[in-house]
Amino acid sequence: MAAALRTAGAQLRERRCYGGIKSTYLHVKWFSKLAPFIAKRRTPRIQEQYRRIGGGSPIKMWTSKQGEGMVKLLDELSPTTAPHKYYIGFRYVHPLTEEAIDEMERDGLERAIAFTQYPQYSCSTTGSSLNAIYRYYNEVGKKPTMKWSTIDRWPTHPLLIQCFADHILKELDRFPSEKRNEVVLLFSAHSLPMSVVNRGDPYPQEVGATVHKVMERLGYSNPYRLVWQSKVGPVPWLGPQTNEAIKGLCERGRKNILLVPIAFTSDHIETLYELDIEYSQVLAKECGAENIRRAESLNGNPLFSKALADLVHSHIQSNTLCSKQLTLSCPLCVNPVCRETKSFFTNQQM
Repeated sequence: MAAALRTAGAQLRERRCYGGIKSTYLHVKWFSKLAPFIAKRRTPRIQEQYRRIGGGSPIKMWTSKQGEGMVKLLDELSPTTAPHKYYIGFRYVHPLTEEAIDEMERDGLERAIAFTQYPQYSCSTTGSSLNAIYRYYNEVGKKPTMKWSTIDRWPTHPLLIQCFADHILKELDRFPSEKRNEVVLLFSAHSLPMSVVNRGDPYPQEVGATVHKVMERLGYSNPYRLVWQSKVGPVPWLGPQTNEAIKGLCERGRKNILLVPIAFTSDHIETLYELDIEYSQVLAKECGAENIRRAESLNGNPLFSKALADLVHSHIQSNTLCSKQLTLSCPLCVNPVCRETKSFFTNQQM
C-alpha cells in the first residue's frame, strides 16, 4: 500500500511466490524451464481451492477497506499533510506495483510512502516489492517526481498486537469452558525456504517477536508454538509445518487447538482454504481432534485501520526514510538489486 501525503501514498501487498526472481536469483534459467511444469501440475488444484472458498480471493477487497479506513483517520490525525490517498500494488496480480506507481506519477504526488502490508519483513516479500519500485525508475531511466520513503516492517506495533490478542480471546471463548485453559495456540506463518533463511533473512525472528508480544499481552494464558505453513516443493523449509504440528499434538493428546494466522493481515486462500478447510476440517477429522478453530483475520477491524493510520502518522512525524534494519543487507545476500534498492530509499531528500 502506498500512503500519499498531500495526495501521496502506496500500499504494497506481495503475494508470496517463492519461485520468483528474488528467491531463485541464481537459477533463473533452471526455473524458466521448470515453471510451466509446476504451473500445469498445480493450476487445477489451486482452481479447486478457490472454488471452495467462493471463487476468488478477498485480499484486494480487504486491502481496499483497510486503506479507506486508514486515510480517513489519517486526514484527522495529520490535517497539515492531507488529503491522503492510498494506492494498492501487488507483485504478481493486478494492480501491479508498477501500475500503482504509474498512477501515482500521473497524480502528481509530492511524497509517497511504500507501506508494506506484511508486518514482518522478508526479502522475499517486502524486499521484493521495494526492489520493484527501484527497478521501475531504473528501467524508465528517470528520477521520481515524488519523494519516497518506506514503512518496511512493524512486527511489534502495539495496536497490531492488541488486534491479534483481541481476536485470540474472542475465539478462545468459543471453546468449551472446561477446555479453554488447555487450548494450544498455534501461531501459523507462511514458511520460507531454508536457503533464504540461511542467507540471513530477518523474517523468522520478526515473526517470533510478534508472537512474543502477543503472548505477553495475553499474560501467557495458554501453551503455544510458532509453526509454518504453505511449503512448496522438495527443498528444506522452515518447520515445523503447521499440519505436522497438528498431527503431533493430537497424537500426544492435545486435541483442542486454536490456529492464529500471525503474518497475514487479511483473509486469502491460505487462511480460508488451508487453515479453515484443509486443517480445521479435513485434518482435524483424520487426527481425531476435539476442536480446531482459527482466530479471525484482521480484515475490517477498526482498530487495525487505526494501527495503519498511526504507523503512517508516526512515520511522517519522524521524518525518516526507512528503518535502520533496511540499511543492512543479509550477510549472504546474492541479489545485487537489493543494494541498489537500499540506496534508492536512503538517498531520498525529504
